Amino acid sequence: MLRPGLIWLSKQDWAERAARAAGIERLLVRRFVAGDSRGDALAVARRLSQPADGLLGANAKFSFLGEAVTDPADAEQAVAEYCALAAAIGEASPLDARMGVKPTLLGLGISYETAERGLLTIVESADGHGVRVELDMEGSETVDATLRLFRSAAATSELTGVALQSYLRRTPDDAQALIDEGIARVRLTKGAYSESGRIAHSGAGPIRRAYIGLLEQLWQGGADVGVATHDPVLHRAARRLADESTAIGYWEFQMLYGVRPQLGLEMRERGERLRMSIPYGERWYPYLMRRIAERPSNALFALRALAGR
Repeated sequence: MLRPGLIWLSKQDWAERAARAAGIERLLVRRFVAGDSRGDALAVARRLSQPADGLLGANAKFSFLGEAVTDPADAEQAVAEYCALAAAIGEASPLDARMGVKPTLLGLGISYETAERGLLTIVESADGHGVRVELDMEGSETVDATLRLFRSAAATSELTGVALQSYLRRTPDDAQALIDEGIARVRLTKGAYSESGRIAHSGAGPIRRAYIGLLEQLWQGGADVGVATHDPVLHRAARRLADESTAIGYWEFQMLYGVRPQLGLEMRERGERLRMSIPYGERWYPYLMRRIAERPSNALFALRALAGR
């Protein structure tokens, strides 16, 4: 019951006001969020990219925080920020960095056309700087529109990708369609939204089985895959499947900044490719609440921070 409650709280304005008043930002946010500005995010990415003590550096994926905008001006601001970020990444070469974009931040809740116009503007700018743009997947009600947006972007640039969520029952069909169309550039996640059992698997076992099945399906189809999970069980399965696959293309592990850093260190010690998702911006509250909801240890960390420990 804790996870659905926290996800519900992530959408409540009054809860966000209370969290800010309690000093959550100062005490906790900086563990999971790089800072308010793209400069803060770039500084974190440069630090993580540096080899140290014989370890490989980690690559980056930047996300400008925000979602579910209803004002066209906010959507336009997000588009402008991503275009500026693409230019900054290009200037920071040889930094290997991508950009993750939420469709609802681009105004999907206003209209599909608003989000598509913004996305194509971002993709055009990013393509000019050699930066890949990946669409994040949000609640199940946005899946069809998100995949439609991805197809529109993929028609203009190969430097595009999309997230798929393994807990959704529909995802194998979505993955196969992308394979058949030759555009299976996928960031595979478990899924972080509260969904009904009718449309989503629940429980660690079923979700893990769905994830492994999707990895097999995507790799058999020659897909480009980001294994985006912090689950060691799935990490071991990914290594095994990668060794067994004959059609495998580019793949890498992907993790969220601040979450289970020891796992990331162990990957780098093994010489494995790792990309860190680095969020930044002032709209940190919904993102933070989902990170707390995903793992009890994150909730304990939050409580300790509030207690001043």
